[in-house]
Amino acid sequence: MKRRLLLVVLVAGAVGYLSLSYVIADRFTRAERHPIGRGPEVAAATYEDVALRTSDGLTLRGWFFPVRGDRAAILIHGRHANRAEFQGRSEHIADFLIAAGFTVLLFDLRGHGDSDGERFSLGQFERLDVASAIDYLASRGFAENRIALLGISLGAGTAIQELLLHPKVGALIADSSYTDASTILQEKLQQEAGVPGWFTPGVLFMSHIAFGLDGAQVRPIEVARAHPERAILFIHCDTDGLIPVHHAYDLRAASANPASTLWIAHDCDHAAAMDRYPAEYRMRVITFLDSQIPPG
Repeated sequence: MKRRLLLVVLVAGAVGYLSLSYVIADRFTRAERHPIGRGPEVAAATYEDVALRTSDGLTLRGWFFPVRGDRAAILIHGRHANRAEFQGRSEHIADFLIAAGFTVLLFDLRGHGDSDGERFSLGQFERLDVASAIDYLASRGFAENRIALLGISLGAGTAIQELLLHPKVGALIADSSYTDASTILQEKLQQEAGVPGWFTPGVLFMSHIAFGLDGAQVRPIEVARAHPERAILFIHCDTDGLIPVHHAYDLRAASANPASTLWIAHDCDHAAAMDRYPAEYRMRVITFLDSQIPPG
């Protein structure tokens, strides 16, 4: 009788654990779709509407800002943002990149803006989105080693993971990236939902079973470590309340390239270095890009 009761308790506990893990996984992986609030004219007068097709069959929408020259930059926004929002900075970043002679491609990640899809995966599938953007630029005549990736938050982690598909990109800038899915998920569960960290394995398991998301594949820190040939500019605010600054220090330590750089911006919150220090942000980004993709 006691064994049967114990078995019932264990089964009920397991069912409850997995059920709550599913609810959390569903909430955590569902993207919030915000309408495009501003037009592309905020960045430049000359642009083209573009549609990108991913290898898994999704259509992504974006804007292409052509500039004379052979350098291009892809801007990759964060979670719950879109090409126009880009944490509120798309027009500023696009403007100074265009002024520096870079053709710019802004697009909505899957599940965001006007693009197909419903969920985000911390870069597991978003790397396919960036791959489609690189392929589009290649179709416009840009060599892979003349293309820069600049990502913020989710976009930063995705940009690093893109090295798995396009290791020869010319430059990589990761603003406010996370190290890996397990670490950031555990921190967010405790911060946003008040859920103990021991739910992390259950949430990762249910994300995989229900939505095909494999947290083991989301490890930007290991990708950076595996590609010492790629210099990376890491940017992070020291008082980031969403992705703690230790992620930036850990990522920089993992990158063995001597040209990799970490800029810690002081007294600013998540992905707000551009807001707090616009001139220094512009200077650091352009200096790094020019060192990795010299003007032709």
